[in-house]
Amino acid sequence: MIHPQDFADSAQAMLGESEVCNRNAVSCIYYSVYHTGLKFAFNDLGFAYKTGMSLHKQLIDFFKCQDRKDLKVIGRQMEKLRNARNEADYALDSYVSPEDAKLDVRLALQTISQIEQIQKHL
Repeated sequence: MIHPQDFADSAQAMLGESEVCNRNAVSCIYYSVYHTGLKFAFNDLGFAYKTGMSLHKQLIDFFKCQDRKDLKVIGRQMEKLRNARNEADYALDSYVSPEDAKLDVRLALQTISQIEQIQKHL
């Protein structure tokens, strides 16, 4: 079985190798955050998926609409990472530099750490 950390490990391993690797790293690291956040939201926060709508958007909006500031921050960070992933996956005319990819990976790892810290204190 694959785990969210596997996506993060893969993203970090390919970072800076080439533009394709940078794009793949941005995509992989988003999915590490997405799956970490999804599990947290379902298991600890009472998130419920409504069919017919994007699960990714619902999850981000769920975090952004929470009363706790730290959860809102996670939602905004996830949204930023999703936008970066969409650009990396679909905007082939844009350039994804190693520096941009590293910033996205850093933000994602920070977001995962924030989720883990909140889980410890629930």
